[in-house]
Amino acid sequence: MIVTRAPLRLSIGGGGTDLPFYSSKFGGLLTTAAIDKYIYIILKKRDFYDEFLLRYSKTEVVRKVEDIQHSRIKAALEYLNITDPVEITSIADVPAETGLGSSSVYLVALLKALHCYRREDVSSKKLAEEAAHIEMEVLKEPVGKQDPYASAFGGLLNLEIDNAGSVISSPIDIPYSTFEELENNCLLFSTGLTHSAKEVISDQKRNLESDKDKMGQMHVIKDIGKEIKCSLEKGDLAKFGKWLNVHWETKKRFSSKMSTSEIDKYYDTALKNGALGGKIVGAGGGGFLLFYCENNKKKLREALAQEGLKELPFRFDRDGCKLVYHN
Repeated sequence: MIVTRAPLRLSIGGGGTDLPFYSSKFGGLLTTAAIDKYIYIILKKRDFYDEFLLRYSKTEVVRKVEDIQHSRIKAALEYLNITDPVEITSIADVPAETGLGSSSVYLVALLKALHCYRREDVSSKKLAEEAAHIEMEVLKEPVGKQDPYASAFGGLLNLEIDNAGSVISSPIDIPYSTFEELENNCLLFSTGLTHSAKEVISDQKRNLESDKDKMGQMHVIKDIGKEIKCSLEKGDLAKFGKWLNVHWETKKRFSSKMSTSEIDKYYDTALKNGALGGKIVGAGGGGFLLFYCENNKKKLREALAQEGLKELPFRFDRDGCKLVYHN
């Protein structure tokens, strides 16, 4: 039996500049972080069976890889040329379609387990690149490289993406005291709204490619991402919180699907009750709201609880994707 886990991620600054329609022309730059909420993959060889048993939100029992309905499982098995009947079960700390990168994280954890099954050691970089390749080139999904890199490496990361798609991943160097303060002051709340990241990103792409002024706003997002990174490195977390607000207000202009009247109401409530800034995590349209609040956290929590939002307490993950158990 093999058990792997991969952390979900928070998009913090520069999100969207990793999408190929932008990064292939202008390069991407963003700040992202992994958190201690995970997707687990449990994999076991089926010695006495000639069928695959796959458990996720559905259950599949199939004889051939090509008959598998789950696109990521099928693509990963084909990519690594695994035809032995195996049992694959997934467990998630947080539901899918909530903006924490669960689809990519699932694939990262799965690839790690499959490499272990083949008795192969795999680096974080290779894991991230394989997941990105499967999503972007094999499955042709409108996604970028942020999610697999954040999950594979873990920690608080700066990602630089050149026009050819190569990624330089480096940890953001901040003192432990700043890191701890950041953890204590970042609060995550579920809006209770799910969304289709593909739909939001596709709408954003259409709008940006048809409007040069809006595409110019993507350059602004990249610059804001640089400011967010700089604020973290300088330990100026109040400025970090304020830049989150600027980031969100800029990002909302890209697509009408980015926010909703409900999300706007929740966001305004947070700003009136102590938050210095915040943003929707992920593509937008639902999922989780991230806020930075230095004072009056109790007031903020109570105000959002009255709106029906549920907090997800978290810490940052520093391990990235890892093997938990291998018998």
